[in-house]
Amino acid sequence: MNLYEWMTGLRWKWAQRRFGIWGVRDYYTLLEKMASDGAEITFGYVLMILAAALLATAGLLIDSPAVIIGAMCIAPFLAPSRAVCIGAVFRNRRLLLVGLFKQVFGLLLVGTATAYVITVLLHDTVPGIEVTKEILLRSMPTTRDVVLVILIAIGAGAAASLALTADPRIVAMPWGQIIDAMVGVEIGISLLPPASVIGIGLALGRLDISQNAFWLLIVNVLGLNFLGSILMLTLRGVRLRYLILEKTIRQTVVDTLAANLTALPPKITTNVVLLSDTAADVHATVYTKADLSLPASLAQTVTSEIATKTGYRSKVTMEMISFQAHSTLQQEED
Repeated sequence: MNLYEWMTGLRWKWAQRRFGIWGVRDYYTLLEKMASDGAEITFGYVLMILAAALLATAGLLIDSPAVIIGAMCIAPFLAPSRAVCIGAVFRNRRLLLVGLFKQVFGLLLVGTATAYVITVLLHDTVPGIEVTKEILLRSMPTTRDVVLVILIAIGAGAAASLALTADPRIVAMPWGQIIDAMVGVEIGISLLPPASVIGIGLALGRLDISQNAFWLLIVNVLGLNFLGSILMLTLRGVRLRYLILEKTIRQTVVDTLAANLTALPPKITTNVVLLSDTAADVHATVYTKADLSLPASLAQTVTSEIATKTGYRSKVTMEMISFQAHSTLQQEED
């Protein structure tokens, strides 16, 4: 092999590994689950926004950047942002729209409303409630401020996606929550203060402040979700076809077991590790209550079926676990 052939082969291997996330168990399925969980509106989500909006409003009214930063630390807007960007990349319109609604609901119907109510109550009972520098910064920004704020929103969105792709193991590791918390603060910088300023402006009768803060919020949402998160996931090679591939391999395992076993076990778990655009590592665990033996050639059969249905080369490992189960839950209900 001459130098040219070696370099050509190296470039091809690099191109294959450049696009797509490889070597992480069930990576694309976990991304979809994160998006689905992030799109769910919970009571805890509403309470966290109430607390964050309370802090943000107080910080804006007393002109304290430190208090505003504290509000950003607890603002729970990372999850819906991921629902939007992952839903868009996986072409799941429901996840995208529900995630976007969760963002808008949290920012305007909860965050802005909380800021409005708090400001009205304080304005009627406490002297000195007026427009501060921190409020003006988000309601009457200069051209420089607008450009920099957009860059911050794009950077925060890119960071949210990079946290999932730069070190893909984060999706399955408990320590990933620490990175999520830090990225969540960056997202809070873009979203929570403008939403609170909208409510403050309405409460003080300054519609110009509310209008400017509203458009700033819209720009931040677009920059965060679409110019930052979605673009970065796309550049990193996250694709719908890999999610479909993981699901197809799992279904192939189940279908092959159903065709080769006399009775389908009560539970089958299948973990898929995509190694490249052409290869996968598959581990299937069969949980059974009865004495069930796996045919010696079953793994080979599954490998052949995966190749037939997906064109992928694969290494298939199968194990069987016998278990017993007994429940008194039904008795208690009765």
